[in-house]
Amino acid sequence: MQVLFLQLPNTIKEFVTANPDMSYTVVLNANLSYEARLEAYIHALHHIQDGDFDKACSADLIEVFAHQ
Repeated sequence: MQVLFLQLPNTIKEFVTANPDMSYTVVLNANLSYEARLEAYIHALHHIQDGDFDKACSADLIEVFAHQ
């Protein structure tokens, strides 16, 4: 897994991409505090661990279930 810190719009805390080699890249918003980046990283890890990239539903629906 690769982790990148990029300046993103404030509305985006993180995003994850699945790579062709079956690894993941987690992109964290560099504008966030350390604590907020850590929280965003943990959120991204939960998506990876829950197999969300293999689900056939929308990202919006996945987020709804992730925050229950």
